[in-house]
Amino acid sequence: MSDPIAAIVAAETGALGDPLPTTVLCADVQRVALFTEAFLPKVDGVSRTALLTIRHLQRSKRDLIVFAPHPAPPHIEGTPIYSVPSLWLPSYPETRVALLWLPVLAQLRRFQPDLIHLFSPFTLGMLGMLGGGALHVPIVANYQTDLPGYARSYGAPHFAPLFEALLRFIHNGCTLNLAPTHIILDELRAWQFKRLRLWGRGVDTARFTPRRRRAAWRARLLHGRESACGVALYVGRMAREKHLEALSALATDSSIALTLIGSGNHLPQVQQTLTENGRSAHFIGHLIGDALADAYAAADVFVFPAVRETFGQVILEAMASGLPVVAANQGGSAALVRHGETGFLVPPHDAEAFRQRTCQLLADSALRARMSAAARAYAEQHAWSAVMRALECYYAEAVRLQRRLGRLRRC
Repeated sequence: MSDPIAAIVAAETGALGDPLPTTVLCADVQRVALFTEAFLPKVDGVSRTALLTIRHLQRSKRDLIVFAPHPAPPHIEGTPIYSVPSLWLPSYPETRVALLWLPVLAQLRRFQPDLIHLFSPFTLGMLGMLGGGALHVPIVANYQTDLPGYARSYGAPHFAPLFEALLRFIHNGCTLNLAPTHIILDELRAWQFKRLRLWGRGVDTARFTPRRRRAAWRARLLHGRESACGVALYVGRMAREKHLEALSALATDSSIALTLIGSGNHLPQVQQTLTENGRSAHFIGHLIGDALADAYAAADVFVFPAVRETFGQVILEAMASGLPVVAANQGGSAALVRHGETGFLVPPHDAEAFRQRTCQLLADSALRARMSAAARAYAEQHAWSAVMRALECYYAEAVRLQRRLGRLRRC
């Protein structure tokens, strides 16, 4: 498929499975406005969740409009994308920050939504929250990006309290707030966020499966390192907040074939860190769809050192592919990995702990097989169809809460 956007849409849509029956859809929500702080062509957890929600709503015959930072595609399968002027961050050029562009509010008023859904709200989400308040429509907001944590990772800890206060203001102006894991939900409660609910993520277990394991892909991941005990795989963006330097000890150990899949502005620094001084990490680049699923299935262990994740979609994909996971014991990763059952949780930033646990899994085939089966079983409980069914329930709840608020205003 020559169009990269179309290829991503096609690859992601299959994860939803069959459309939900009309009996489980929220009949009061027929027109939805989505505000997302990240969208295609950038591929991350926020943009992927937004895209899957768009496709779900399209298949359920809703009218939609999407507001996303420029550059965004003009439409997705017929749904108009309102591209909002944005700025790029000097230290993070792949991320765009939408301007507080007031014409958005006029466009929203013309559309007259029944409900507004915000994805990782920040500047653009603030407009959605304010616009929804003026129109007196329910607003559902996903908490998906740990901006206070990112501020600390990028050497600006003094901004963390400001981001926390701003996010609290935006989310508490919404009808319902959806947290991806119990760990994040508890953290948001401590920050005094209100009306919190749990809304996880799903995985396409038909595409991501151990049955895709092939010798040709395994040879590609090994990349000539045939003497290694096995392949340790990382999938994700090459960004500073992923803390990939914690994999340096794996790249030094000749018994481990460390392979990384992904792209991003931090790639040159990561390549230097994991290939200099005798380190032997191999980089493949960005993959999607069946190629990505083939890569997961050909590996032996999944490693994920990020500490600022609110969920960790790639962890769920790896588990569906039958990979035990070694991850940092913090944030969303800690909520997904069951220590000693589906993988191991290690102290954040501890390169030696990552190496030791990875070696343990590669050296013990019985342990690896046991954890592989447990990881697959865990992933099979997280279908995207169930996630979207839960979303319909939250839409209905948001409508009820908004009506109650309207009655209180009239009293």
